[in-house]
Formats: sequence, structure tokens, C-alpha cells
Amino acid sequence: MTVSTLLRRFEGSDVAMTVYGPPAATAVVERLASQGIDAIWRKLPTGHQDAFVVIRRDGAFAETVPLTALQAFLCTPAIGSDDSGPPDSDPGRQLLYSALANTLLSSLTPAQLLETSREFEDRAYRVGNGTLRVSFQSLSIFRSQRARYETLASDTALDIHVYGQADWEPPTIPGITFHPLTDTALEQVWLLAFDAAGDDQNKCALVAEETADGPFRGLWTYSPRLVDEIMAAVVAVEE
Repeated sequence: MTVSTLLRRFEGSDVAMTVYGPPAATAVVERLASQGIDAIWRKLPTGHQDAFVVIRRDGAFAETVPLTALQAFLCTPAIGSDDSGPPDSDPGRQLLYSALANTLLSSLTPAQLLETSREFEDRAYRVGNGTLRVSFQSLSIFRSQRARYETLASDTALDIHVYGQADWEPPTIPGITFHPLTDTALEQVWLLAFDAAGDDQNKCALVAEETADGPFRGLWTYSPRLVDEIMAAVVAVEE
């Protein structure tokens, strides 16, 4: 299985959103269109503090999330606020990630991928054991994440495997195994997969490939079967 083959399975995913909020919320609708998601805006007279989004899958209701959670992920300024950063305590974030699982997004930025990676790294930290496989495209990119991964390795019993093109000689870090790649299988890929030591309730994976135009297209999943498949495909790259 290649990443392109995996992502093609999810092309044409029927996900639609209705954004309920003030007129300024139309910016969210425009940003969703860039992700390949159909969205419409409906005026909400009560003001921005009550704005919300209804997510539907295959025509059926999937979830309702606060508009602020979606704005944080899309990196659009929150209405009525100058702070566009994602709030760490946003209660709608997990609802959003759950509702959009297995949804192919066509224009993901590195910031969005990094935020999603943080979500899954934090999950791996909380679980504390199992195997975490991460592709950094090239090993030199790992240097900016070294302190975070040293903490993951030292504070837990995680078995961490890092993949990337061999453009840097990584140091020896207990708990982390580096896999310098000589082919191009993962060269344009942003990938993180966690098997949660076999606990299906905590398995997760993020897979995205860089497009010719620059953004990434990809998805995240909590499907145990799909996570296992992704893990196996990454192991096959080592062989």
C-alpha cells in the first residue's frame, strides 16, 4: 500500500457542513471549500458567541461543534477576537477531530498537520506504551522536534520509530529507533501512526502527502483496522 493508494480510497467522501453564525462566518465556508468540503452559511441572530457548525456524513447528522473549534483548525480568526491561535482548552476540538476522521482534506497546511500530530503524540504520551511510527520526510527535520521526542521516550515505555531521508546523522536516543530511507516511498509524506499496544480504543494515525502545488492532502483516522494497515505499510518500507 502506498499513501496515494490509501488516500484514493477516501476520494469523494460525502461530508458537508452548515455554518451557523454572523456574516463574518462566510470566511469559514470559503476555507472549507479549499479543503474540498461542501459548506453553506446560515445567519445566526444571537451573535458570534453562540456560533456553531453542523457536520453531516452521507446525508446523516454526524456532529455539532462550536465554530471556534473549526476556526482554530482552519487557522481563520475567531469572530470577535484578535487571537487566531488554537485554544488548548477548546472543548470542541476532540468533537471536531472525531467528526472529520476518515475525511480526505485537500489543502492541509504544515500548521494543521503539526497540530494534529500534537494531538496524537499527546494521546501516545497518555497511554504510555505501544509503538509510535513517525515520518519526518527527512531526518534533519527531526532536529526541531528532538526535545519533544526525548520527553516522549524518557517519560513512557513507548517504542518510537522515526523515518526520513538520510540527510542527517541522528544521535543515539534511548527508546527511539531511526530508519534512514534510501528510497522515495515516504519522501513527500507526513505520517504518524500509533498502535496503543493493541488497545483499539486509542489507536490513531495521520497520513498526508505533499501535492505539486505545495499543500498536503490527507486524513486522520481512529479505525483500528486502518491504523494496523498503515503501521504494516510503514514497516514494509524498512525491508
